[in-house]
Amino acid sequence: MRKNIERLTWQSDLAAFDKRNNMRPTRLEVLGPAREVESDFWLEDGLLLAGIDLDTDEERGTCIDIMLQAAPASGKNHVTHTVAGVKRLGLETTDGRDAALVIEDGEGRITIMRFESEKPA
Repeated sequence: MRKNIERLTWQSDLAAFDKRNNMRPTRLEVLGPAREVESDFWLEDGLLLAGIDLDTDEERGTCIDIMLQAAPASGKNHVTHTVAGVKRLGLETTDGRDAALVIEDGEGRITIMRFESEKPA
């Protein structure tokens, strides 16, 4: 189920989303405005959500920073993906749990951060 997040609650909803999903494995995808296969890019697969921030920049408008990191034991690095000029936010849920965050920018690009199945310990 997908629900649009109202602009007035973006800050508080993203803070709650961050808290609920901290260190869950992710998959980050960007779809170009054409929504065709040629404009569909996977940026990462399996990094853990380390944080998500909302900020306003005079030049770029509302920005969302998605901070991802590798598992501590892997010795790998981290990634920060920024979406500038945010126009719309949506939250997908499955069985009452967050499944994906959908962010649309002013140029029509859509960034989708999906959560992957967590591997049993």
